[in-house]
Amino acid sequence: MPRIRKAWHVRPTWSDDPIGDLVYAETAGKARYKSWLDALDVFPEMRITELEVRRAKHLDAVLPDEHRLVADLTAEQRHMVAHAFGRDRRGNGYREHFCTAPGDMNALRLAWEFGIFSGPHGEREYGNTPGWSGAFFYLTELGKEVARSMLPTYAT
Repeated sequence: MPRIRKAWHVRPTWSDDPIGDLVYAETAGKARYKSWLDALDVFPEMRITELEVRRAKHLDAVLPDEHRLVADLTAEQRHMVAHAFGRDRRGNGYREHFCTAPGDMNALRLAWEFGIFSGPHGEREYGNTPGWSGAFFYLTELGKEVARSMLPTYAT
């Protein structure tokens, strides 16, 4: 069964913006608190009670359940897949590659045994190419599906 990341519209009661910011949180209270903490940088005198929260169910994010392959991956391999997918402050899914040393056994196993990566591509030994070195491994469609299934329901 897919996991649901609940969406909320949060706005200051005095704002003329009819919609407000989109926030993903488990509850209205958590959405309000998260927005309040963010707003304190700009409005240090704002009180949490000044924020209005409305459910935006039509904007919920649907995340897949954990893929069956995830259980067979080591912690390092999971990290490689998550990194290749771009799990960081910029958002998820903005990247789809991983660069590592040629012959990296974890990357090769993810490519050849699991089919999560394709590669290696552009294989060079470290130090031979200015600007980058190593081999690139790209997430396959299966790899992107596995990476999406590893996303946390809510940021921690």
